[in-house]
Amino acid sequence: MTEAGGPPSLWRLCFVLVLAVAMPLVLSVRESWPPEPPYAGGVHRASVDGRALVLEVSGRGSSSACLTADRVEAAETGTSVRVRVMLRDVCRKRERTLLEKWREELWPPVTIRVGAGVEVTVMLDRPLGRRKVVDERGHEVRVCPIVGSRWRTLGQCMR
Repeated sequence: MTEAGGPPSLWRLCFVLVLAVAMPLVLSVRESWPPEPPYAGGVHRASVDGRALVLEVSGRGSSSACLTADRVEAAETGTSVRVRVMLRDVCRKRERTLLEKWREELWPPVTIRVGAGVEVTVMLDRPLGRRKVVDERGHEVRVCPIVGSRWRTLGQCMR
């Protein structure tokens, strides 16, 4: 005798049909990413040529091609120049399906993140002279004079 509501084969057929319709929908749902907010980049070196201050700013995890300076601030005093650079990651993140998201939560991918960098030029009101350059946290930034090519400048700075 069969159960109430129809034969078991009819229930199996309904279950298979629901799975056949629901699974592709669940697997094709894509997660959308909001745009990245700007964040403070780490100023680790500066070069100076008169009033032009070239800052080497490092970002987090993204490639250099995706980084752009969103805002650059330079507060000048008689003894120092405090710099702050806000970076933004302009590359869109790849959309993931729900199945990819679940897989990454269960088996996180192993990645090695190398910080990316970008150069930003700031024009000062007057030449830097003997003033110090400090980042937003108050740490002194090493300043190298620009001497010809980039390689000569780096060589001068590494001494």
